[in-house]
Amino acid sequence: MKIGIIIPARLESERLPNKVIKSFLGKPMIEHVWRRSQLVNPKVETVIATDSDEIAALCETFGAKTLTTSSKHINGLSRVGEASKTLNWDFYIVLQADEILVEPKNLDKLISKIKVTKKQQFFNLITNLTNYNELSDKNIVKCLVREDNSIINIFRKSGSVTSEENQLNFTKKICGIFAISKAALEIVAKAPAQRIEVSESIEQMKVIELGIEMLGVEIEQNYPSVNTEAEALEALKILETDQKQKTIFNFIK
Repeated sequence: MKIGIIIPARLESERLPNKVIKSFLGKPMIEHVWRRSQLVNPKVETVIATDSDEIAALCETFGAKTLTTSSKHINGLSRVGEASKTLNWDFYIVLQADEILVEPKNLDKLISKIKVTKKQQFFNLITNLTNYNELSDKNIVKCLVREDNSIINIFRKSGSVTSEENQLNFTKKICGIFAISKAALEIVAKAPAQRIEVSESIEQMKVIELGIEMLGVEIEQNYPSVNTEAEALEALKILETDQKQKTIFNFIK
């Protein structure tokens, strides 16, 4: 089975322009993400898919393999669909270019789960919510899970009537890293945008709307991605003060 990591990257961003080339501790964000993907053991092929000549040229300076894609894609999953026609892998681990704090061990865990779980077509990293307020925070994408962590639904605000304490038993946080099989990707890439996917602005919801089963792979902690200037400052602070993150950064210097 051929498993690869693909990093969709574009310059355009509504809230933080040029975010993927923004510098953090002397390296652009896209380089941080790529170098962390290189710490997966055993190493797997990693490709940056972009429509930007500037991003492609920047990636060449630190040795990353790039693939040029159309500028018309509305999200990372769509861009991966185009890239898959060239790469032809069995499974695509989609690592967003703003996941600057991704822990390589979580990519390892995702790869291991793919290898041992038969017939499953889609995997998404999930983690626990940390407080009750996150249940109603529309900026945090959440999911309902069965006892085996298969995902029933994805949403931004809880509609449950049970106690908040009980909700934390079956409500998890959706992380921005997922894996999709070649067969499932062909279905998703060909299908038009789905109603709930668009209305709720949740990329992975398209998979559920198309009837593809989704399995959550639980991890201990999910660090924030970078979509705003405030999140960029938070990520920088974490890079400078969090011991786990400092250890990872020392490996990629």
